[in-house]
Amino acid sequence: MNAEEYRNFFQSFPFWEHMSEKEQELVLSHVRQAHYPAGSAVQSAEQHCLGTVFLLKGILRVYLLSAQGKEATLYRLREGDVCTLSASCMLSAVTFDVQIDAETDCELLVIPAGIYSQLMKENIYVENFTYKLTTEHFSDVIAGIERTFFLTLPQRIAAFLLDEAAEAGSDSVAVTQESLARSIGSAREAVSRALKQLSGAGCIEVSRGGIRILDKTKLYHMLNTF
Repeated sequence: MNAEEYRNFFQSFPFWEHMSEKEQELVLSHVRQAHYPAGSAVQSAEQHCLGTVFLLKGILRVYLLSAQGKEATLYRLREGDVCTLSASCMLSAVTFDVQIDAETDCELLVIPAGIYSQLMKENIYVENFTYKLTTEHFSDVIAGIERTFFLTLPQRIAAFLLDEAAEAGSDSVAVTQESLARSIGSAREAVSRALKQLSGAGCIEVSRGGIRILDKTKLYHMLNTF
């Protein structure tokens, strides 16, 4: 993308029209485009505070990683989404670091954390946009925590599959059992047993590299049964 294409892209965001010409040029001169292949780390302990990420294409998984190597997925980002926790060092209210992986081939635009932090300090519209977006992401985090504490493993799998199917507009979800286990914060062996249970009940069909929903009504009923 060239500078004019960058400008056209950012014009769709509510803060852009409230930025001075100098601020806009600051963004255009420092934003960079990046490609990450599926399975690669976008942000990790070694790549701390990447900057604010604008997702052009693909799916990113944002998660926490414990010292023991356990993962807890916070949320996913898809085309058109913006990630502010990738620049958590500039948010005083955020005191933890997140990991970000590319689940599929991804194209990103990144505004470096230092530049974006400067814009937040100088422009209240950028600041409001950032904190509003961060609050929305925390709503996703709370929803994930609620599922972990209040839903059984089969229910968590059902919720994941229904969400992914709705997002993709298809009853087939391209996901491996290992990836599914990481996404819902469980062990692969436990997920495998739960999938067999759901398959035996006629809810899903499991194949190599994917799961097809056979009966959404049963899955929804399962979610509403406590």
